[in-house]
Amino acid sequence: MRHKAVFAIGLSAGYVLGSRAGRQRYEQIRRVSRSIASSAPVKHTTEAMQAQASQFGAQARRAAQHRAGAMGHELVDKVSAKVSTKVPTAWSNRLGHRTIDLDAEPTRPNGAMT
Repeated sequence: MRHKAVFAIGLSAGYVLGSRAGRQRYEQIRRVSRSIASSAPVKHTTEAMQAQASQFGAQARRAAQHRAGAMGHELVDKVSAKVSTKVPTAWSNRLGHRTIDLDAEPTRPNGAMT
């Protein structure tokens, strides 16, 4: 169905661009194409296709987010496994999870306030 529509559009565009019939024929083709585009069946089909495309896009977005999250977790697991085998136990306690307090006052390395 999509290939037929693309073919028809390409055929009509080629005819219009290649036509030597002049401005009158161009205006006639334009009127007919506008009347077809504004017809109820075409509008209904267009709206249905837009709704389907929106649903498919939302599904694809959710699937991509889910997969990206899973890949991130897999990567963290792989890296932490490699680090735990290569870093001595004394260092692994120091390299644990740290949090950063963004609301704290900034200080310089010597402890002075900025």
